[in-house]
Amino acid sequence: MTNLSELIQSAKFNQIKDNDRIRDKTKPLSPATMKNYISNITKLHKVLNIQMEITNLLWLEQYKTEIIKYINDLDNPNTKKNYLSIIITLLSSPKFPVKNKSDYKNLVDEYLQLIKSNYDNIQLHQEKTKTIKKDDDDIITLKQLEDFIKELSNNKNFQKEYIIFSILRYFPIRNEVGTLIYIKNTDYNKLDKQEQKNNNWLIEKSKTIEMVRWKFKTAEHYINELPFINIIEQPLKSILKKYIKDNNINSNEPLFNFTENQVSHRLSYISCSRLGIKLSTTSVFKILCNNVVKNNDTKTATELLKIYGKIRGTNLNKNIQNYYKADSNKQDRNKQEDSLREESID
Repeated sequence: MTNLSELIQSAKFNQIKDNDRIRDKTKPLSPATMKNYISNITKLHKVLNIQMEITNLLWLEQYKTEIIKYINDLDNPNTKKNYLSIIITLLSSPKFPVKNKSDYKNLVDEYLQLIKSNYDNIQLHQEKTKTIKKDDDDIITLKQLEDFIKELSNNKNFQKEYIIFSILRYFPIRNEVGTLIYIKNTDYNKLDKQEQKNNNWLIEKSKTIEMVRWKFKTAEHYINELPFINIIEQPLKSILKKYIKDNNINSNEPLFNFTENQVSHRLSYISCSRLGIKLSTTSVFKILCNNVVKNNDTKTATELLKIYGKIRGTNLNKNIQNYYKADSNKQDRNKQEDSLREESID
């Protein structure tokens, strides 16, 4: 009977034999790597109380549901990666009893999908252990941002800026915030489709206020998801209604009458004069993301960053790399998948 170490080694050789990029690197796994592989797969087999021999690789298929649930429930994404790495290797074993090629492919794809979804968590977990690098837009805390917004609320000369920063606090969009047009729902519905698409709106309905965006920097990448609609809730809802009333803004009139370029200049000017730091819409986004990462576990932080990314119109991978200044591990998802396939080739 083949022992576990022989099974793993033959699986690793088979895994890389058709990979032109690393085929020539084929050599036996180091003792340390083999020890880790055996430790991980043995622990997984034991903790799930698998009622099959560990060398009978069919358990990776028959207990798939239990395995995936167990891995998904783990907090540390690097631990998830270790389990998935040995599983993918063993699925490449020539001793894996493939009865139906389609079913086998689906099995491998399910585990690979778990690898891809874990990639974001790995990056975020790494970034949480680093000091976030500062650039021209210094990062302040969320509490400092909220105190600054409160200070603006008490200054009648900065009401537009106060409202813009208030919107960004809950909806960290880009400079299109300055182009919002206030409109009542009945008037919005009277507009032809093209006129609706040419602008960004703050729509007041009978019980709700919605921010509806058609025009923003990355809109072309979300053409099938437009418009982006966000429901304005309290306390922002009351703040906006008061601002609209106090400034006699009528339906189908600009909320701020700023261009995107003017938004950038005004926010920088006001924040620099009050805080000594130039804040932009990007700065606010960084502050919110930073707060999420520092105050949540990796899984929760990942989900919250996805929500912020959806609001802003950017993906999570870019959030982590660009806004957290990751200076390592800039591989894309395909490279990450390759590295998991090839891992431990010494």
